[in-house]
Amino acid sequence: MRAKLGVCPDCDNGKDVPLIAGRCNTHYWQHRNKINQSKPNTKKVKIAPVSAKRLEALKKYRRIRDKFLQENPICMYPGCKSKQVTLHHGKGRIGSYLTDKRFFKSLCWPHHEYIERHPLEAKKLGLRFDRNDKFL
Repeated sequence: MRAKLGVCPDCDNGKDVPLIAGRCNTHYWQHRNKINQSKPNTKKVKIAPVSAKRLEALKKYRRIRDKFLQENPICMYPGCKSKQVTLHHGKGRIGSYLTDKRFFKSLCWPHHEYIERHPLEAKKLGLRFDRNDKFL
């Protein structure tokens, strides 16, 4: 692509030179710098990592989680008697599943990791559900 030739309105020489947006290279960048300096400094708005709605849901979830783990202090994996448990969400944490106790399972960390890595076996054991499965 060839550069457009013409006379720069800011130059005094009157010669045809390559133009960028109607100005020679030198005056184009001087003009751009002047424009950029004249723009008001706008403060960047920090986006909250969690929405207010989700924050409220998480507060409710923490209360429900703590109560559930007190009521179910032993790993629910068949044959395991560990008392160091974490909470597993059988249908994930999306939407109302975050606080739905029907899908909560208390599992020790090794079994929690195992069922996360082996979803088909977890479904057979009743420790995992697909989100589109009907569950009553």
